[in-house]
Amino acid sequence: MLSESINFLFTTTKKRLDMAPKKDLTPSKKKSKYRIRNWGQYNKSLVNRGSITFWFDENSIKKWYSVERSNKPGRPDTYSDDAIRCGLLIKAVFRTALRALQGFIESLIKILGLDLVCPHYSVFSRRAKGLQIPLRRLLKPGEKLNVVFDSTGVKVFGEGEWKVRKHGYSKRRMWRKVHVGMCADSGQVVVSAMTSNNISDDKAMVHMMEALEGTSLGDVLGDGAYDTIDCREAIYDRGGRQVIPPDKNAKLQKKDPLPALRERDRAIRRIQECGDEGRALWKQEIEYHRRSRVETFMFRYKTILGDRLTARKEWTQATEVTIKLDALNRMTELGMPKSYKVIA
Repeated sequence: MLSESINFLFTTTKKRLDMAPKKDLTPSKKKSKYRIRNWGQYNKSLVNRGSITFWFDENSIKKWYSVERSNKPGRPDTYSDDAIRCGLLIKAVFRTALRALQGFIESLIKILGLDLVCPHYSVFSRRAKGLQIPLRRLLKPGEKLNVVFDSTGVKVFGEGEWKVRKHGYSKRRMWRKVHVGMCADSGQVVVSAMTSNNISDDKAMVHMMEALEGTSLGDVLGDGAYDTIDCREAIYDRGGRQVIPPDKNAKLQKKDPLPALRERDRAIRRIQECGDEGRALWKQEIEYHRRSRVETFMFRYKTILGDRLTARKEWTQATEVTIKLDALNRMTELGMPKSYKVIA
């Protein structure tokens, strides 16, 4: 009886396997391989990212306390914005809580023998709202900025992936979207924005382009989410070159062509001229592959600094995101890998 049941199961399984659609076993296109030519320098920069050597220069000590009365009503601020930025930067890199941050800075001041007072943890929390954090732009005089735009999601509330997969959702989830504009050459973030998860990428890009007013733009790269009239007009008005793939079903302009969409029309014509592999060839010609660098940046952001926000209010969340981007910019300055394509 047992052997008959086994034979029946084996026969049924074999029939199902025979009826299943056959998989395409043709070899896929091999991915390009790259090698790093500056391993020694890059390894040293990675080691230096974990260095905990602290010092306070004379300029920081002089600017520790606020000397100018703010325009807002109430008691003037005791500590300067530089002191608050310093503490929040340490909090982001070492992932400390606010109370632990106060103890951390107090111990540093004591070890270095400085005549300074650490701000109370509540001061860090209160002053984070609306704190201005400039992102540095490492551009040479006369150099054009090649910028790449993209976005990613960071969690505010929610549960771990394993718990959700095992037991389902039991708490409401909330996400924020982090939009960045990164220099395609240096890997430095030059502009950023944080929005709720219902704001589209193209609207955020138009807003961030306003912050680049006065900057000489070169290539502006983005994925298909930025293939909108508003985005292309924002790039055209600032003299940038659009490196954005048109939609697969995109058509040429016919009546009253807009000047901002001429670059899009040229891309459509070139893709149509190249035939079946037109899109891939167009991306190679226009060096669209540079856009992947911002995706690598997003991976480093979540790996090094985490994919979760600790602040609970929207304004302080925006400050937390900008502080983390500034921290990654400082890490990038220590050194980045230089790779070259291996030709088989």
